Amino acid sequence: MNAIVKNAVIGSVSALLLGASLALSSAGVVSGASAASNNHAHLTAKKCDTPGWCLEEVNSGSGNAIEGLSGSSGLGVYGGSNSSYGVEGSSSSGDGVFGQSSSGYGVEGSSTSSDGVYGESSSSFGVYGYSANGVAGSFINDNLNFAALAATNEDADGYSFSAINAFTGGYFEVDNDGDGLFSGYVQASAFKTVIRSRDGENVGASVALTPQATMEDTGTARLLGGEGVVRFAPDFASTIDAGRGYQVFLTPKGDTHGLYVSAEYEGGFVVRENEHGRSSVYFDYRIVAHPHGLSDARLPRVTIKLPALPNLPMSARPQMPQTRP
Repeated sequence: MNAIVKNAVIGSVSALLLGASLALSSAGVVSGASAASNNHAHLTAKKCDTPGWCLEEVNSGSGNAIEGLSGSSGLGVYGGSNSSYGVEGSSSSGDGVFGQSSSGYGVEGSSTSSDGVYGESSSSFGVYGYSANGVAGSFINDNLNFAALAATNEDADGYSFSAINAFTGGYFEVDNDGDGLFSGYVQASAFKTVIRSRDGENVGASVALTPQATMEDTGTARLLGGEGVVRFAPDFASTIDAGRGYQVFLTPKGDTHGLYVSAEYEGGFVVRENEHGRSSVYFDYRIVAHPHGLSDARLPRVTIKLPALPNLPMSARPQMPQTRP
């Protein structure tokens, strides 16, 4: 399908700015760039010297202010500028700039010093991409000093990143504190966390792995006259399934005949000293329980299915337009 730029101008204030030139030639994309192309020599250039608009088209009805259609080998609309926007479009209710193509890029933007594509909206998406049979958005970066995709939220309570599957409701989000929120499991080939040492250095720490999911808690209790009772903390008790059993590991902090667990309940356990001892000492304990709502499967087989990503050779990537002499 040929490219269409619609709703490029609304009202008597906004207009489509083509900084150095406006070319309605022949292609399936909308391209805004900071350097004009030299392949428009067949057109008669119209020049102006004004701090305002060189070209302004206002449509007070419901149609498009400017529309460019291509044939098979050129650009639908091309705008170039040495210091500002190559193409700018604004709308109070529709799309500021809309590009559509059946085989190329719907919207392509390139710049040597600023944003290749910039979108802003007061009530909807700043930039929106859709694809029925491919990737809705692809970001490629050839500079090791910058990220291919940067997501920033300037509101103190806002989320900087959100990815949601509209069919299943599964999501991954990054909140205002930088915490990652997953609705499902996190799968990785290795696990490592970063902690800060006392001298301020960031160091990597390995994560313990177990064949099945567990929920653990530790603490210290006291043996009085050879007997002690440990009750689960309410927050810990709410996250485990004590009905499936749990394990308790004891370490006395004094001289005894040894300790053992004499009884287990859903809310805690009882500890006694061996040989009917009557010692009064503190002891440490570690509880290993089954998490509430999770499977007991040991080392379950995992099938990892990665989404299809575009594999663009260098020759197929967008190229900067040639600079006009």
